[in-house]
Amino acid sequence: MPGFGFLPRWRASICLGLVAIFSTSAFAQAFDLRKISSPPLWHNLAPPAYLWPHDGAIYYTLTASNGSKVHLVVADMKSGKWTFQPAINKETMPTSEVAIMHNASAAINGGFFNLSDGVSTSYVVIDKQEEANPHENNALSENPRLKQHLETIYNRSEVRFLEDVHGKSTIQIALHHDPRPKDTKLIHSLQAGPRLLPMLGDRTEAFVRPDPDGKETDSIGSNKPAARTAFGITPDGYAILACVAGPGQDANSVGLTLKQVSQFMQNLGCSEAINFDGGTSSTMFVRLVHPSDTSHSLPGQLVCSKSPETQVKSVLLLLPAKK
Repeated sequence: MPGFGFLPRWRASICLGLVAIFSTSAFAQAFDLRKISSPPLWHNLAPPAYLWPHDGAIYYTLTASNGSKVHLVVADMKSGKWTFQPAINKETMPTSEVAIMHNASAAINGGFFNLSDGVSTSYVVIDKQEEANPHENNALSENPRLKQHLETIYNRSEVRFLEDVHGKSTIQIALHHDPRPKDTKLIHSLQAGPRLLPMLGDRTEAFVRPDPDGKETDSIGSNKPAARTAFGITPDGYAILACVAGPGQDANSVGLTLKQVSQFMQNLGCSEAINFDGGTSSTMFVRLVHPSDTSHSLPGQLVCSKSPETQVKSVLLLLPAKK
């Protein structure tokens, strides 16, 4: 089946007419968490809704076999029409407010932060400038229970948005201290973790870890169903944002374990993927093309969110590329 860039506009308009009345159930399709999908799952989905203002970025809703609602944005990064950029807030803010402020077409919540004071526990680089450094987080660096794990925590996985010597953009998911590909420069990065693909790194990145008292801490409830946010890339040049609803976002959605999210991202066709902050933070905002006038957008809408919307420290934005 061809990629979504070949879907005719009339099919998008039919779908978007349903979105205009906020009936995302029109897109809902079930997928089995236990099965590997071939070809990649997103290629087999029903006609999507298009993100404003271009072809090449789409929105879907699916239902997992355990009843959980999953929201997806798939962007064709080969088209040159789209770019990703993190945003970090001086004070914590709702994801939707940050998206509207930056005129984003889609947004998800980003890295981890202290609930007590909103200080980031993740590295964030924006336009080549480091905007957050977990070494400066005293609640993290001075926690005696974390002392033996700090270097591992500082080195957790991040998504990097790079540019090569020819100005071509690439995306890399790597541990913080891992080298960049040769002849590339770092434009943006957002640290979170653990890595989901090609293998799950919940233990190697100390999200699941032994404590000094001999007990085991699972800091993000890896083995329990919960709301999750993830980002992945495919070998054929697509980037995928995923937001899994938990009971706080949807009373009928139990959420997924981290292993299930890893499996799901693989089913979608991702070769690499990273977990972002989840639970009550899990949020997705989208702005869709107007069904009757494709030069305009519908109002932006929260398709996955706790109510009231959780305020977060960092956000990953999908933006129209500058011409």
